[in-house]
Amino acid sequence: MEQIQEVKIAVETLDEHKAEGISVIDVSSHSPFVSYYILATCSNVRALGAMKDILEEAFEKAGFQISAKEGEPDSGWVIVEAGEVLIHLFLEANRRELNLEELLSEIDNHYRKPEKTREK
Repeated sequence: MEQIQEVKIAVETLDEHKAEGISVIDVSSHSPFVSYYILATCSNVRALGAMKDILEEAFEKAGFQISAKEGEPDSGWVIVEAGEVLIHLFLEANRRELNLEELLSEIDNHYRKPEKTREK
């Protein structure tokens, strides 16, 4: 059940800090190492780096340890791993190119957070 708390922290943090296209995919029946993938898009390189740092702080504040961090914001794709939750942060072009949702489309337990209409 710890994974559910980790997912909640990640999704709430991503949403609060304006990440877009937040998807949660339960991969527990397909992966011995990770229970959930969370995918989100950031608007630019600077936001990508900031989101990585914000997620780390949110997990540490909640008492969870970050077990791995991969990638640099300039690459357009970074990964933050907290326990059995793997968070993929992308720039839009990188997310379209890698298309992990399509790769993982055969997994039944896929949740995509509805996009909010933001006032400009």
